[in-house]
Amino acid sequence: MNDIPPPPPLHADLAARILAGGEITADDVLILRQGVFADGAVDKDEVDLIFYLNDQDVDKDIAWKEFFVDALTDYFVWKQQPRGVLSDADGALLIDRITRDGEIEHDHEFALIVNLIFKAREVPEDVVLFALEALEDNVLKGSGKLFGAGRRRAGVIDEGEVEAIRMVIFGSGGGGGLTVTRREAELLFRLNTESSGKKNAATWRELFVTAVGCYLMLPQGPPGKIDVEEIRRRDESLAGMASGEGVFAMLIDAFSNLDPAHGRAERRKLSEKNRRDLDDAHAAVEREKIDRAEIDWLIERLDEDDNLDGNE
Repeated sequence: MNDIPPPPPLHADLAARILAGGEITADDVLILRQGVFADGAVDKDEVDLIFYLNDQDVDKDIAWKEFFVDALTDYFVWKQQPRGVLSDADGALLIDRITRDGEIEHDHEFALIVNLIFKAREVPEDVVLFALEALEDNVLKGSGKLFGAGRRRAGVIDEGEVEAIRMVIFGSGGGGGLTVTRREAELLFRLNTESSGKKNAATWRELFVTAVGCYLMLPQGPPGKIDVEEIRRRDESLAGMASGEGVFAMLIDAFSNLDPAHGRAERRKLSEKNRRDLDDAHAAVEREKIDRAEIDWLIERLDEDDNLDGNE
């Protein structure tokens, strides 16, 4: 077990007062919530305080889970720049703090990861796979750690696990839309093999077939890497508009539309856009075709356990 990092000096007294009673009560959570959200922003010291309290081996009221997910989602998704992008560094920090004991210990920690993937515009693939591998481990052991108290059926994919997998794979941060990566598809095959012949949730087959099919066909193609600098420029521009700084530029742009030369330039742009759209449509059709390499990959997956089950 790794040593617990000390609380941030600014909040050390508050941490000591909360822990003096040997538990984190609903009243303690209310005090924390009012303090953290008082200025409308969760800062790094407050994040360190939350992780410090979370690491303590004391009873925590059920209100702690909601606060933990709300506050850290607010910080990692909405208060970082650019908004909605979980950086590689923050992704690594999350995994390190949550797996202090080598694995996810509590359901609210897993709920945080799933919530981040679902709400963020972009999340490192390592974080997505971390969540899926935790789910795989949960299926094998049936420990119930990811979904609260009580042992689940080992080797069986239950409804809660199906919905969590769906949120992770098809959430915005996981690529969004119909995009499924090869590593995700291979993990789904492992899950299917490990649970084959068991009384899985009825929705597992639909998810497995849909997700693997999306990996093979990718009708829209994989999303391009988000340009972090472009997002930052756009956010700054929108902030300028909101403060009135961009009004003059908007007026100049509006009057420039009266210039005939400007109109010709706009028509050329539209024509170029139409050509690009047509090229994209042709590319999408090509992507839908399952090529030899994909066929070989699929056959290899189907042959791994010498058992072609109903899902496959």
